[in-house]
Amino acid sequence: MARIVPADLTRLAMSGVHEPEMETLTLLKEALPDDYTVFHGVHWSRQYKGHTIYGEIDFVVLNQAGQVLCIEQKNGPLLEAQGKLFKEYSSAQKDVAEQILRAVGNVKEKFGRQYGRNPLLEVEYLIYCPDHAVRNVDAAAIDRERVIDAPRRDRLASTIQSILPAEASDLGGRAERVHAFFRRRFEVVPDVHAHVSAQERNFTRLSGGLVEVLDCIEMDPLRLHVSASAGSGKTLVAAHFCERMPEAGLRPLLLCFNCPLAERLKHLAPAPGAAYTWYGLCDRFLQSRGIHLDFTRKNEPGFWTEAVQQTADEALRRPPSGDWLYDALVVDEAQDFEEGWLEILRLFLADKAPMLWLEDPYQNVRGIDPAPLRELGFVGYRSLLNYRSPERIAQFIACVLPEFEFICANDLPGLGVGVTSYEDAAEQSKIVGKLVGRLLHDRFAANQIAILSCRGLDRSALQDIDRVGNHTLSRYTGDYDLFGNQLCTKGQVLFDTVRRFKGQQDAAIILTDVDPDPDHLKQALSVLFCGMTRATVRLELVCNAGNPWVAERILPVANT
Repeated sequence: MARIVPADLTRLAMSGVHEPEMETLTLLKEALPDDYTVFHGVHWSRQYKGHTIYGEIDFVVLNQAGQVLCIEQKNGPLLEAQGKLFKEYSSAQKDVAEQILRAVGNVKEKFGRQYGRNPLLEVEYLIYCPDHAVRNVDAAAIDRERVIDAPRRDRLASTIQSILPAEASDLGGRAERVHAFFRRRFEVVPDVHAHVSAQERNFTRLSGGLVEVLDCIEMDPLRLHVSASAGSGKTLVAAHFCERMPEAGLRPLLLCFNCPLAERLKHLAPAPGAAYTWYGLCDRFLQSRGIHLDFTRKNEPGFWTEAVQQTADEALRRPPSGDWLYDALVVDEAQDFEEGWLEILRLFLADKAPMLWLEDPYQNVRGIDPAPLRELGFVGYRSLLNYRSPERIAQFIACVLPEFEFICANDLPGLGVGVTSYEDAAEQSKIVGKLVGRLLHDRFAANQIAILSCRGLDRSALQDIDRVGNHTLSRYTGDYDLFGNQLCTKGQVLFDTVRRFKGQQDAAIILTDVDPDPDHLKQALSVLFCGMTRATVRLELVCNAGNPWVAERILPVANT
């Protein structure tokens, strides 16, 4: 089975995408062996107003030797005239052969500009027209064998393998350069939401707007404060920023607040860099100075405040150096970082170190006062575009939480929102079991479903539940292994809290304990907004029907 980049085919299918290109992509994945990688322009996350991020070539197939095949797919009827193939658009006719040959030329030119002529890039082409039977194509520039039409569509995979032999040898380390080149051209980065090893990364499309801003800003030293909506691609921007650092000889420090996100970010930090939670950084640094925190006291009030103060005192007493001195700083989910932490972090940074501060004030579930960034020379950038939430989920969020401003930039419909109410909190286990069963029946995999409580783990109605329906739950035990990774129970479906799941996403999200506290309503609604924006395809809410806010806001929308 071929490797697909980006890899979220199932998510695409569940979002209602039935384009011909999607069918081709599925065919290539299943028909080609694992010696091949297929880069594609079909993706759930698109530029705002439907402008595709990458539109020059439909598919690029690579073998393990780094040889390249560009495929131009033309759907529907084509015109044949003067021995050429034309595709008719509303404004003009376009020569299909000219399009693909121009694209091939552009690929060669850009690769040569980036890597020079050694190793030489070998690029072949195919024209795939699955709905048209070619009668007479004899253009000088086109080999008839490079046109796969409707009568020959079942030969697509075998033709690819004959052009790009699987057993071809890699010349001079060309393959890695070619793969890296196309990752950049298709603007993909390792997918932080897929918990995979660094050796077997899945890749996902970058959300274009923020990355373009970051790449175009000229500021020395860089001090960029990005305040952006949920689903805008902040974590992917952090990954992109960190991947650029080694090229400039810099060691980045990548920080976030939550352990689950930090464990995923570890796979993104370049080898000379590091990824921690804020408290994890404090702990590791103190250990390096021979100070070991007493974690039997971790739940006592003031424990982490003392640890932070110890870190500051130790860093001031003997400034960090060597491996503890970093050349760049990236902070994701920075709305959770308390005032004063940035001043401590600056002790771990070289002079003029670039700093990228990424946050969403609407997800400030801890109620933290913002850091005084302007006083430190930061320039701000605000984005309201949400590429994650599909239209139907985004519309629901906008109706229920109109005070949380964002713009839906995802033009896929998704599978909408379901609302189930309960009278007794104990009913939630049975309700969630039925919802999980229904999602599995709808072709969601168990690892694409997350059950999230809007309360803490110790206050959730599911706190003592090991299974819902016929499905076991995986949950955080409160302990860590020798490498600092959190330990979770074995189970089929993840159960966690919205607070711990911040910065992540899943295809299907089930929110439980939706029962906003009227005495802390602002913070409760931030938790709800954060939870609802985790879903990329389907959202389920399990709500207390007796809660006044639920009765006023959610139930009327659910019943329309």
